Amino acid sequence: MVDMRKVLSSAAVVAFIIFSTSGCADLDSARTTTIGDACQKAIQEQNEAWSDHDASEEKIREAETKGLNDCKDLDEWSTAVSYNPGSVGYEELSLEEAANSIYLACSSVDAEHKTPVCADASKRGYLDES
Repeated sequence: MVDMRKVLSSAAVVAFIIFSTSGCADLDSARTTTIGDACQKAIQEQNEAWSDHDASEEKIREAETKGLNDCKDLDEWSTAVSYNPGSVGYEELSLEEAANSIYLACSSVDAEHKTPVCADASKRGYLDES
């Protein structure tokens, strides 16, 4: 379980580097926004799931899905995640890094972009594969 989490964190770093260097990452479009109660609670629960070494992959996936559903858009999600970097397996995470880590979150949890966060990220080009 712990090894898989390390792999996911490494994959997120690699994905971020690839998108940053390929021009897919739009660091200027991430902006600080107010975090609503539902989003904050969901991201905190996601942080707790990632921190629980006994948590199943299913529990972590459910927590991630809740965060993508309860946050209203990419800005709110990335702001909440930057304040709770453990929620995506990091010790530290800037707002820009959080926004650009959405590719991994959406591809693993919401590939069809049905959640508000992934729909917004897709519309804004964060999920483009080119």
